[in-house]
Amino acid sequence: MPNRSILLIEYEASLRAVLGACLSELGDWDVVLSNSIQEAIKLCKTSRPDVILMDASAPEDDALILIEQLKQYSIRQAVPILLISSRADWFTRKEFHGMGFSGAIGKPFNPSTLSSQVVRLAKLSEAES
Repeated sequence: MPNRSILLIEYEASLRAVLGACLSELGDWDVVLSNSIQEAIKLCKTSRPDVILMDASAPEDDALILIEQLKQYSIRQAVPILLISSRADWFTRKEFHGMGFSGAIGKPFNPSTLSSQVVRLAKLSEAES
């Protein structure tokens, strides 16, 4: 069975590399890396990810507009968006859903459980992994 794909949006290069390695090596994900929301929107047009995992702190000037564009893509294509943030515990799951996200993963994260958290929050079947 082919690996599932995840689009990872992380602005910090070193953390992007660590997250990508954890997901690909420990979770068997096909990881597409992006350093900006704008780039991620373009990547969504060429490859359809099963999940989008994005850092919650966007340094882009038009981040809110771009996040809304990403959410619209997510709704049309039925692709869950998860946040990864040091502020993940500030909101309830219901509040994240109200904002258009499937959930959030806290930083610091546990590399060995990251993939299973993504699967659980994105409501993907473990049998697919």
